[in-house]
Amino acid sequence: MVDRATPLRWLLARRAVLGDAGFVLAFSALHVVDLALLAPPGPSKWWPLLVSVPATGLLLVRRRAPWVPLFGLLAVATALTLLRLPIGALNLAILVAVYSVAVRGSLRQAVAASVVAMVYPVAEVPVYAESPAIGALRIVGAVVNLVMVAGWGRAMRLGRKRTAQLERTMALLDAARDRLAADAAVVERARIAREFHDIVSHNLSVVALRAGVARALLDRDPEHARETMAELERTSRAALTEMRTLLTVLRGDENTGAEGAELHPAPGLAELDELVDSVRGGAVSWRLERRGTPREFGTGVELTAYRVVQEAITNVLKHARAGRARVLVEYGGTALRIEVSDEVDPSRRPETPADAPRSGHGLIGLRERVALLGGSFTAHPVEGGFRLEAVLPCAENPDLA
Repeated sequence: MVDRATPLRWLLARRAVLGDAGFVLAFSALHVVDLALLAPPGPSKWWPLLVSVPATGLLLVRRRAPWVPLFGLLAVATALTLLRLPIGALNLAILVAVYSVAVRGSLRQAVAASVVAMVYPVAEVPVYAESPAIGALRIVGAVVNLVMVAGWGRAMRLGRKRTAQLERTMALLDAARDRLAADAAVVERARIAREFHDIVSHNLSVVALRAGVARALLDRDPEHARETMAELERTSRAALTEMRTLLTVLRGDENTGAEGAELHPAPGLAELDELVDSVRGGAVSWRLERRGTPREFGTGVELTAYRVVQEAITNVLKHARAGRARVLVEYGGTALRIEVSDEVDPSRRPETPADAPRSGHGLIGLRERVALLGGSFTAHPVEGGFRLEAVLPCAENPDLA
C-alpha cells in the first residue's frame, strides 16, 4: 500500500530548493513576455535570453553564496540597460539577491549589498537624460525598494535568531524538567524506602518480642503463651496488610476493587494507644502520656508523628532490653511535641550500656520526615537511657492543620 504522506514529506524536505527553482522559472517567463511585448523586431530580439536566464539561474545558489547571484544579476542588468535592451524581471531578481544577503549576513553586509545594488539604477540615468525628473524618480524608487527589502531581510534574520534562542531555551527547560522529574523520583523512592523501613523494622521487632515472650511462657503458662502467639499473628497480619496497601497504592492498580486489597487510611495519633499496647508484656514497661487538648491534624503531621513514635519504640526494643519507657505527646498551640525516652534497668546496664550508639537509617529517615514539615528533631543518649524528641509545627486552628 502506497503511503500518501511520502510525497508530501518529500516536498516539505525540498521546499527551499523548489521555491528557488520557482523563482527562476517565474523570472525567466517574465523576461520572455517582456521581450515579446517590448523588444523591437529583428534578428537580435531574443539573444538577451542567453545571458538573462543564466543570470537568473544564479538564484539557485543564493542560500549558500548570496553574493554570487547579486553580482551576476547586477552585471547582466547593467549591461543590458547600457545597450538599451529590455531586462525583463532582472530588477526583481536583484531585490531577491539583496534580500538573500541581508537575511544571512550582518548589518554591514546588508548595507553594502544595498549600496552595490544601486549600480543598476544609476546605470539607468543616461537612458532618461532627456527626462531628469523620471530619472530622479527611478533613483528614489530604487532606494525605497532596497531599504524595504534589506529591512525585511534584517527583520527575518532577527526573527530567526529569536526563534533559535527560544528553541534552545525550550530545550534547556525540557532538560531541567527531566532533571526535576528524576530528582522527584529519587525523593519519592527515598520516601517509599522510609515507609517500608518503618513498617518492617517496627513490626519485626514486635514479632521478635512476642515470640520471645511466648517461648518463655510456653512451659509455665501455656494459656498466656497462646494469647501471646495470637497477638503475634495479629501483628504479622497487620504488617502484611499495611505493606500490601502501600504496594497497591504504588502500583496504582485500576482493578483493585472488591477483589483487591482493602485500602486503609494512613495511621495517625489515634492509633498510638494500639501501637504502644502492641509492645506491652515484654521486659520494658511502657507508658503513654498526653498533655494539652488533643485534636486532629493534617495527614502529613499525623503520619509523621506516628512514624516518629513507631521508630522510637523500635529503637527501644532493640537497645533497651529491659527497663521503663515513656511516650509523651504534647499538644501545643502552634506545635506538636513528641518525646520518647527510656531508662535502662540498672541490673542490665553493664550488658547494654546507655550510651550505645543508636544511629542508622531509621533516625536519618525520621530527621528527613520532620525537616520536610519544617520541624526539629533530636535524638541523643541521656543518663541511664536514651531520649528522642520531635517538634512538628502545626496551625492552632484545627481546620488549618
